[in-house]
Amino acid sequence: MPNSSAGEPLVRTTKSDEAIPGTAALSLRGVERRFRSSRGIGPIDLSLSRGEHLTLLGDSGSGKSTLISIIAGLERADHGTIEVDGRRVDRLPPGRRDVAMVAQNLPLYDHLDVRANVELAVSGLRIERAERDDRVAAAIDAADAADFIGTRADRLSGGERARVCLARILARRPTVALLDEPFSGLDRGRRASIRDLVFTTLANAGTAVLLVTHDESDLRSDGRTLEIDPQGHPILS
Repeated sequence: MPNSSAGEPLVRTTKSDEAIPGTAALSLRGVERRFRSSRGIGPIDLSLSRGEHLTLLGDSGSGKSTLISIIAGLERADHGTIEVDGRRVDRLPPGRRDVAMVAQNLPLYDHLDVRANVELAVSGLRIERAERDDRVAAAIDAADAADFIGTRADRLSGGERARVCLARILARRPTVALLDEPFSGLDRGRRASIRDLVFTTLANAGTAVLLVTHDESDLRSDGRTLEIDPQGHPILS
């Protein structure tokens, strides 16, 4: 059966490959969401440039996943503004925000092969068919997924699924990628190599990356870290 949570990448359907000079890829100002239990996230202020990555580090239940759901448009914030590439998006639907999100379960259409999964990531773009084909091929190569391009998604290993999710992002070319603990299900032997491939490839593509994790081994020396306390407040150093 298809993985029903795969869906289309949460990105804008118009072409927007070039950054607007002088603007951040992602900017949050005072973003906050609180529930009746008083749990939640924020207020959060942060800014990310193209090609930069930031790790949100905190315990389960600290609101990290809530924050990226807000950025993606899957959940509404109580307060604050969100800008992507200088454009305010917090009032826009998910498909017009120019962001892509990969969840912990590495969602794909399990009844389709690798190529078809990546092709779906660009199916809504207003570009010529030849360019779509070129994007798909280049993304699969960059994600090191060419060796299993004809394999159905339900037959892929965890590491292979992660590489296909990366290929989908690369083919779509969003300004921002939101990664919700996508490496947590991988064995330790493959985790580091897949993580390095994802970060390096997205940085080279000029995509800003926001990673959610509770595992300090996901931290990288070439990126920034924002630690979140159990109440969802940023821990400022």
